[in-house]
Amino acid sequence: MDETTGACGINCMACRLVAMGRCSPCAPGTSPRAQQKLAAQLRAFGGYCLVLKCAADRGVGWCMRDCPQFPCENFSEGPYPYSESFLRMQLRRRSEP
Repeated sequence: MDETTGACGINCMACRLVAMGRCSPCAPGTSPRAQQKLAAQLRAFGGYCLVLKCAADRGVGWCMRDCPQFPCENFSEGPYPYSESFLRMQLRRRSEP
C-alpha cells in the first residue's frame, strides 16, 4: 500500500472525484498527510472522517491490516465504506483457525 490508500483501505487514486480534482487523496493514519486531510475536512465540512480520525489518533496505518479491533463501530454503524456482509466475512475469516 502507499500514501494514497486511506486508513479505511480505499485507494483514492481509483476515485473519480480525485481524478476530477474535487477531492484530495486520503492517507494512512500514520502519515503526516492524515492530519492535513483531517484539518481540510474540518474546514470544509465542519467534521471529519471518523475512520481516519480514529486511525490517526491510535497510530494505525490501515485499519484492516493494522488494527486488532477491525471492524469496529466506525465501520459497522454506517454504510461507508464497506457493506455489512463484507464486515461479517472479515470477522468470520479472522476467527478461523
